Amino acid sequence: MDEQFFKVQLEDGSEQLCREIMTFDTDNQSYVLYSLVDEQGNESEEISALRFELGENGEMTNFTSLETEKEWEMVDEVLNTLIAEFGEGEEDFFTISDENGEEIVCEVIHRFTLEQFHKSYILYTFADQEEVGEIFAAAYVPGENGEVQDLIPIESDEEWAKVEAELQSLNQK
Repeated sequence: MDEQFFKVQLEDGSEQLCREIMTFDTDNQSYVLYSLVDEQGNESEEISALRFELGENGEMTNFTSLETEKEWEMVDEVLNTLIAEFGEGEEDFFTISDENGEEIVCEVIHRFTLEQFHKSYILYTFADQEEVGEIFAAAYVPGENGEVQDLIPIESDEEWAKVEAELQSLNQK
């Protein structure tokens, strides 16, 4: 299959080249998952989504942003399913939203279980960094293929102490 590219018009009137990763339909909407392509032809690692309509010649047109949290969750589920089925080791990546609602791709560094708390945990960092920067920790709900479905805050000092001990044991290896 040939790579498909399309352009979207930005608020300032300029156009942005995008590479189509995949399209899919729901009962009443069509969506495209895409990545941005810069002037030098370099593709960003970030994946985003837009709604679209089909034009008279079968081309994508009338792009609009996703509007609701439910819509973003549905698109995220499609992306995670795609990654779980076709990705190699991609279950080690997941997305979170920052305080501004921006999507951030995170990479799992280590997974472990603490039986006394009956929880699974991950140590992770932001995926867009050249080197491992700040390391974050959270309990998580694993999906069918081990992917991160939901993060759960670490609540007690005892739980934090065990998580920190796990991190220290990794640093000694």
